[in-house]
Amino acid sequence: MNDEVKERVKAELALLKPDGSTKLLEDPDAVIYYNLSSTLGIINSTDVLVMVPSGYPGAMLDYVYLPDQSPLFNQVRGAVQHAIQADGRTWRQISYHPHNGGGGPAWNPTIHGFHTYIDEILTWLSIKQ
Repeated sequence: MNDEVKERVKAELALLKPDGSTKLLEDPDAVIYYNLSSTLGIINSTDVLVMVPSGYPGAMLDYVYLPDQSPLFNQVRGAVQHAIQADGRTWRQISYHPHNGGGGPAWNPTIHGFHTYIDEILTWLSIKQ
């Protein structure tokens, strides 16, 4: 990710509290949101990884990744897909598209970012498939 994108993502993450609730990764370019609440009664919280897409912020945030073997697989909306390695863990992609017909607003790069995507993820973690 180039420096301009990196600074934008850092600024968006700085809007989230408490500090330390997210982590910006490089290789792959991604953000981990830590300990997001789930109200489904399966687990209390989970970490969620979101890739920084090429072309961000013009390219919308899309998909989420849950830790491998998550009990939320097949409980939340979206099909479990391929695995990636990031931050010393295996993550599985879930086909979740809030800004592309998945219930969220249309992507607007002047409004939306990692600081707003967390709201879409929290909503997703509260709706059973």
